[in-house]
Amino acid sequence: MISALQIAPRAPWSDIGAALGISGITAARRWERVRREGLAWVTTAPGLVRHGAQSLAYIEVDCPPARRNTLAAELSRHPMVLTVELTTGNADVFLTTAAANLTAMSHYLLDHLSHVEGIVSTRARLATHIFAEASHWRLSGLERDAVRLLERSRDAQPGAPDDGPVEMTAQLQRIAELLNEDGRASYTALAAATGMSATSVRRYVHALLRSRTLLPRTDVAAEHTATPVQVYFFVDAPVAEYAETAKSLTKFREIRVCATLASSPGMMICAWLHTVEELHRLEVAISTRLPKVHIADRLVVLRTVKRQGRLVDSSGRATGTVPVNIWDDRLEHPAPALVSLE
Repeated sequence: MISALQIAPRAPWSDIGAALGISGITAARRWERVRREGLAWVTTAPGLVRHGAQSLAYIEVDCPPARRNTLAAELSRHPMVLTVELTTGNADVFLTTAAANLTAMSHYLLDHLSHVEGIVSTRARLATHIFAEASHWRLSGLERDAVRLLERSRDAQPGAPDDGPVEMTAQLQRIAELLNEDGRASYTALAAATGMSATSVRRYVHALLRSRTLLPRTDVAAEHTATPVQVYFFVDAPVAEYAETAKSLTKFREIRVCATLASSPGMMICAWLHTVEELHRLEVAISTRLPKVHIADRLVVLRTVKRQGRLVDSSGRATGTVPVNIWDDRLEHPAPALVSLE
C-alpha cells in the first residue's frame, strides 16, 4: 500500500486497488487505518529541485544538552523549517529549512533563528542544487505490471509538465498548506476549507502541481521500516564532477537525498540504512565506485521531531502537522534597537 502511494501519491483509489489486487474501497479503508496510526502519510514538499529562486539550507544547531528536546520542539513550530532532527556528531539539532528566496532565508537565519533562546551557535549550509529528493525514494519493489499501472495513473494526474513557477498568492499559499496537511485532499474538501469554488480549487491545484511548485510525496515512519537508521554524509568531490558524482551517488538505493552545497564539503547525501554498522559498508561501496569521493563528516539521526511539516513522536509515528510555508514569513522577529548618533 505505502509503496503504491509512493509511486502515485494522488492516484484514484480504484487505480491503487487495481495495482494491489484489491478493490478501491478496500484500498481506501486500509490506507485510512495506516494513516490514522501515524505509520505513513501523503503530503507535499516545496519543489526546490526545479526553481532556483527558492532557497534551501541545512542548519546545524548547537545547544546545551538539557535544552535539546525543548529547542527541537520550539523550532518544529516554525513554518519555514521542513524537518527537525536530533543527531550525533557536530550538531545537536539538525534543521532542513526552506524559503522563497535568499533574502527570506537570510531574514530567518539572521533576524529570527539567532535570537531563539537556548541556541549556542548555528552553521548554515546553503544548497546550490538538489539532484535527488525524498519524493522519489521507494520502500520496496512492486510487481512490474503494478508499477506500470501506477506510473500511468500518476502521469495522468496534473503535475507531469513543468509550466514554470507560479506567483504564490494568499489563495495558493492556503491551498499549499492544506495539501501539506493532506496530500490526497479532494477538490471538494479543499473548496470547503478555503471557501472557494471546487472549479477554482481544481485550477489552483493543477497550477501548483504542473509547475512543480509542490511535489506530492508519501512519507513513512522510518522506525517501522527495514531501514530505521538515517544518516547524513558530507562529501568532498571534484567541483567539475559534481553533476556526474551526484548521478552516480543517487544510483545507490539507500540514498534518498543528494545536494550540492555552497560550503565545504561541497555535497550532502542522506541515506536510510538497516543498521548503524551498515554506514561503513555504504562508505566502502561509495569509495569503491567513486574513488575521488571523500566522506568528510557524518550525522546519525537519533530522533526525528518533524519531517516535511509532520510532527512525529519518538517511534516515528505522525502526531500532528505544522504546515510548511516558505512563501510568507509569519514569525515575529525582534525589533532592531535604535542607536542615537548624537
